[in-house]
Amino acid sequence: MRWDSLKLLTVVPALLVGLIFLASCATPPPTQELADAEAAYADATAAGCPECAPEECAAAESALKKGRALASDFCSELEARRLLIDAKALALEAQNKCSIPAPPAPVAGMKDIFFDFDSDTVRADAEAVLQENAEAMNNDPELTIVIEGYADLRGSVQYNIGLAQRRADNTKAHLESLGVDSSRIEAIGVGETEIFGEGSSSDAYQLNRRSHFAEGNSPGALIYFKRAEQDPAS
Repeated sequence: MRWDSLKLLTVVPALLVGLIFLASCATPPPTQELADAEAAYADATAAGCPECAPEECAAAESALKKGRALASDFCSELEARRLLIDAKALALEAQNKCSIPAPPAPVAGMKDIFFDFDSDTVRADAEAVLQENAEAMNNDPELTIVIEGYADLRGSVQYNIGLAQRRADNTKAHLESLGVDSSRIEAIGVGETEIFGEGSSSDAYQLNRRSHFAEGNSPGALIYFKRAEQDPAS
C-alpha cells in the first residue's frame, strides 16, 4: 500500500502538469493571421517595397516565413500568431512608405521658396528666387500658375492648412509687388506633407515647408479643390 501511495504521489502531479501543458497549447491555428499577413506582404511587394522600403520589406518577409513555419507546429500557435501579426504590420508600413507620391514637378523656369518653422514670412533668401520667378512670368504673359503652400507634419492638420494658406498668400503678394498681375496667380494652402522630404529629420521638415509653383492640375491643387467641395466652409 505504501508503494502504491508513493506511485500515486508521483504519477498524479505528472499527469496534472501534462494536462496543464496540453491545455496551454489548446489554441486554434492562426489561419486568419496567416492569410492577412500573406495578403499584406503581397500588396507591399506589388507596391515595390524591395526597392522603396527594403528594411521594412525584409523584416516583413522574415516574420512571415517564421510565422508560416510555426503555424502548423503543435504548441507553437501563439508564437506563430505573434510573428504573423508583426509581419502584417511591417508589410503595411512598407506599403505606406512606398505610397508616398513623388514631389510634383515645378512650372518650367520657376523655383520654390522655403519657410522657417511655424512662420509664413517670406525669408530674405527667397527674395532673389521670387524676383526670378516674377521675371519668368513677365516674360511669358500667357503663363498662369498655382502657388501651393505646404507645411511639415508638426502641428494639427487644420492648423497646418491655415499656415500653408498664409504662406501661399504671402508668396503671391510678393509676386504682385514685383509686377505680376494677381489674376494670373492662384494661391492655395494644401497643408502638411512629406512628399518633398520623408521622415522626421530637420532636413525633411525644411523641405516640406515651402511654397511650390505648379500648374492648375497639380496633385496639390486637386487635393485643395476636392477638400473645398467637401467642406465649403473650410
